[in-house]
Amino acid sequence: MFKSKYIILIVLIFIFISVINIFSIVYVEYSSVSLVKFKEHRIECGQLIDIITDKIDYSENSALSMNRNTCMNIAIVTLLSSVSSILFLSLFLYLIIRYIKKRKDIEDLSDLIQILKNRNYR
Repeated sequence: MFKSKYIILIVLIFIFISVINIFSIVYVEYSSVSLVKFKEHRIECGQLIDIITDKIDYSENSALSMNRNTCMNIAIVTLLSSVSSILFLSLFLYLIIRYIKKRKDIEDLSDLIQILKNRNYR
């Protein structure tokens, strides 16, 4: 059976997660491989909103200043994906609510019909 309140709750949770993603910290991750070991490097760029509004001081960290364009690109991609997921989930939520309001509650009458048939044959 279609449980409408659970579907609406799940979509609202996904919208909430997408909104939180806008206020997240942006990281740049690199992987380096040598003959002996595999190492991952992670550079914290800062808050997504601060990167887009250019409030980050890149002179403090040399690794951060070298990756200025990468940080900006990752921030823009994260923002676009969050906004597009919020728009898609909002449209999906609107369509679900509209479907629920138009839906009529039709009960399954097969059990009742079977009981009536059995009574008529007796």
